[in-house]
Amino acid sequence: MTDLVTGETKVGALLDLHPELEAVLVDLSPEFRRLSNPILRRTVARVATVAQAARIARLPVPRLVNALRHALGQPVTPEEGDAGAAATNAEPDWLATPPLTRLDADEILARGGTPVAELSAQLHAATPGHVVVLVAPFYPAPLVDAMREKGYDVHVRHAHDDPERWEVFCRRGR
Repeated sequence: MTDLVTGETKVGALLDLHPELEAVLVDLSPEFRRLSNPILRRTVARVATVAQAARIARLPVPRLVNALRHALGQPVTPEEGDAGAAATNAEPDWLATPPLTRLDADEILARGGTPVAELSAQLHAATPGHVVVLVAPFYPAPLVDAMREKGYDVHVRHAHDDPERWEVFCRRGR
């Protein structure tokens, strides 16, 4: 790859060209072990950017970008932090309404579906104010970004019953 790795570089394309980078990713965070799952590799890695992968792994974006650049012999830059990665933990008022639909990312992926498509379909068919929660085994940054881009209200938190899992609450606006 001759292009400089940035936060916008797609993880899947990068790994297609440089499969040796998977070991670099796993060394940085155990979250990246999931890349060995062929379903996640085909779905999430294909659309996830390096910046989104950093959020999934709870790493500063510059740290991940620089590690990948270093492994490829590209110039690294000083780490200035990741101002965009911090999300507010304050729960919105609309979470007081229990979700009417609950989806499980593992089940969706196991049957060959994509969480983004299923969540989008649920929200598109929902009435205004309807809340859908998707439970995932990792922070699904590409999904969160996609739902926000579509104009849905989104709140993400660790699952109360399992801190290793994430809950993505999405609400169709009024």
